[in-house]
Amino acid sequence: MNKGQQQIIAEKIGSTVRVLELLGFDYEITNPKRIRAKGNKSPRIVRVHVGEKKPLWVFNSAEGYTWANDHNGKPIPQVTTIEDLYVYLPEKKITMKKARKR
Repeated sequence: MNKGQQQIIAEKIGSTVRVLELLGFDYEITNPKRIRAKGNKSPRIVRVHVGEKKPLWVFNSAEGYTWANDHNGKPIPQVTTIEDLYVYLPEKKITMKKARKR
C-alpha cells in the first residue's frame, strides 16, 4: 500500500469516527482478523458497539469506498458511503432502545 492509499484510508477512518462521535456511539479501530498475502481491502476496521455483544463492522478501502457488515457478517445494503452510515446508525439506535424496553 502506497502513501496515497494510506492517506485515503486515514481520511475515511477519520470521517467515520467523526460520524460515530456525533451520534454518540462507542467504537474501536482494529486490524483485520486475517491478514491476506495480497493485502486487505480495508487494513483497519471500525468496530461500532451498537448493542450487547453485537458489533457493527465498518470498512474503508484505499479506493475511497465505505461499507458495513452486521454482527453476523452479512453486508448492510443501505450503507455504501459515510453519509449512508450517518443515516443508518440513528435508526439502529432507535431499535436498540426499543429492544431494551421489552
